[in-house]
Amino acid sequence: MVALKSLVARRAGVCALVVLLAIVVGRPAPAAAQKGPEKTFAGKVILSDKRFPTYAKSPAAYTAAIKKQSKLNFQEDKANGTWKIHFAAFLKQPLNDLEVLIKLYDVTNRSQTMLASFEQFLDTRGQRTIISSFKLERKQVGVNKELMIILEYRGRSLASGRFRILGEAEKFSGKVDFSDEDTKKSNED
Repeated sequence: MVALKSLVARRAGVCALVVLLAIVVGRPAPAAAQKGPEKTFAGKVILSDKRFPTYAKSPAAYTAAIKKQSKLNFQEDKANGTWKIHFAAFLKQPLNDLEVLIKLYDVTNRSQTMLASFEQFLDTRGQRTIISSFKLERKQVGVNKELMIILEYRGRSLASGRFRILGEAEKFSGKVDFSDEDTKKSNED
């Protein structure tokens, strides 16, 4: 009789353990443990040629949409000689201010040359995501370059990213035309 009670007790214990394990394994992770875009892309600037979405059904869906839309190479709009670039910057911590500084550097030749700097204003204090856009002009920045974008606040880098601006390089014929005046000056010397 004691052996039968012991066997029943062990079976009940095993069944309870199996049920508890099934409940724990089948339960979704708590909201705090789910990895949202702020954690996935923390400290990064993601770039695109299209406007980024501002919401999605879930943090995982938003993260997937950002990844799908991100680009590294941007082709020049030949009609205007410009590049329109949309960005989503994900900060590691909420920003307790309403303004950040955006700096663009040419890093093509492994040196950093600043090309542009502009202010970006936020909607509210405490934001961790900044979604905006900017336009680059060929005559200001050139063509076929690798650029780095950095969001700064009081000299501290909050997020950064790299991208390339591509287009048709200037073509030179190698032909030089001298005016009569130019040739007279060279003959006099």
